[in-house]
Amino acid sequence: MGLLNPLLLLIPFAIRPVIATPVSSGANITRSFSLSPPRSPRPEKQVHDADYHSFSIEFCYMADYAGNDTHPNTFSRQVIQNLKDIAGKPPLFRVGGSTQNSAVYYPDQSEAIIAPFSSAAATQPGHSYIGPAFMQSFNQFPEGSKYIYGLNFFNPANETLFSVGDGLAQCVLEANAAYNAIGDALYGFEIGNEVDGWPGGSRRSANYTLQDYVDQWNDYAKAISQNLTGSDSMQIFQGCAFEAPRSVASSAWNVANAEADGMKSNMAKAVADHEYMGANCHYTGVGPTIETSIFDRTNMLSRVWYHDYLGNATVDSGIPYVLGETNSISCQGAANISDVMAATVWAVDYVLYLSSLRVERVHFHMGTRYAYRSWLPVSFNDTNPQVFPIYYAALFNAHVFAGGHKQTEVLVNGSDFGAYAVYGSGKLESIVAANLVMWNSTSEQKARPYTVLELPSGWESAKVLRLTSPGVEIANNITLAGQSVNEAGVVVGDKTHEKAQGRKVLVGAGEAVLVQK
Repeated sequence: MGLLNPLLLLIPFAIRPVIATPVSSGANITRSFSLSPPRSPRPEKQVHDADYHSFSIEFCYMADYAGNDTHPNTFSRQVIQNLKDIAGKPPLFRVGGSTQNSAVYYPDQSEAIIAPFSSAAATQPGHSYIGPAFMQSFNQFPEGSKYIYGLNFFNPANETLFSVGDGLAQCVLEANAAYNAIGDALYGFEIGNEVDGWPGGSRRSANYTLQDYVDQWNDYAKAISQNLTGSDSMQIFQGCAFEAPRSVASSAWNVANAEADGMKSNMAKAVADHEYMGANCHYTGVGPTIETSIFDRTNMLSRVWYHDYLGNATVDSGIPYVLGETNSISCQGAANISDVMAATVWAVDYVLYLSSLRVERVHFHMGTRYAYRSWLPVSFNDTNPQVFPIYYAALFNAHVFAGGHKQTEVLVNGSDFGAYAVYGSGKLESIVAANLVMWNSTSEQKARPYTVLELPSGWESAKVLRLTSPGVEIANNITLAGQSVNEAGVVVGDKTHEKAQGRKVLVGAGEAVLVQK
């Protein structure tokens, strides 16, 4: 597959602009699209399960999110149960991130985790020491929940970090403890996080190559397999977990090359990359804004293009390609971008676009002290446990992928608007639209601009689930089909389905809709 200009992705597919026609008295109609979805998806479209929108929990915060046998986190359990009730199965939880790289397992430690923070403002501890009680956290989420466990990847010999010594032995020790404690709920292991950024740092030498990584990864995976089952190769590992692939031409570190260098399907059940829409790392000047990051679809499409490329480049291996860690803005998020309604609308559009590609699953990252968390699991900084705006995107997408066997085709692919046809078992089932036009709650509400969707013939009585709030810059008053989530994590309010009017549906600026026949 050749390298294409990512901006070519902005060309709309299967749309026909029509003259704007008001469908509701007094609405400020600014544009319309007539949708003509194909009767069935293209044969090469990947089929997705109900857990397509899944999660990634920062390793050091797993005890916060889940609790333990004597004090389970009932708030987390409830918000996950909400998703399971809608989708039919719970999300898949990847527990990892940068703090897995500095976690050391001590089998004689009584505390579940010792993770000192350097200051009240720090978002991560400098290191984590975990004991057997840490594994209790993996038994607390609703029945059917599965986990990807992030292992450390210290040097195999003479590791000076945290006085580990034999890093390979430490990795096998931790894997054994996790494997026996988590049991059938263990989906797999990741060995190391974002190792592509390690050469020349404190973890690997400057001349450490991708081939060195693959060889070492195979050694660790083989050692773990032998320890757990006596077999040389268990297919229980999610490989790579690389940083966002902003280049596939100039950098050797990508999943396609890792497979070519010897990462094989007899041990790798998936390969993973990470992705963010911008960064909030040590800014001294102007940082990201809603308009320049998550509401700029050109920005989103230019980043997603690499995942489209790599998902296609690796398909012949039979190893699924996964977005193993993602969210709005890297370095734990950005206030007033990651924690407001804009992130919710972006996440709906982002997930639906990714589902039209060869991306097996998407894991949204979060942590107790992170701005882009989907929910706060414990009280922190005088804030009680609660869901955050982006959680509503997970609720929305649980409706979209409910029951699994879903395929997606792109219908509208504009600079600030995305629309999608979603097929269940090969039949057109629903239409999703996300309007990424800025709209602030302080503006005159009657001036809010609306886009009209003209639905296909036969959709005259289609029902509409609307995701909305007074503005994209705020975090409160968000509703999905008229419902919201209360302080106990329970979905409350009467569920309301709007109806299409003469095959037309309005989508306001900063809103998303799910239209079902």
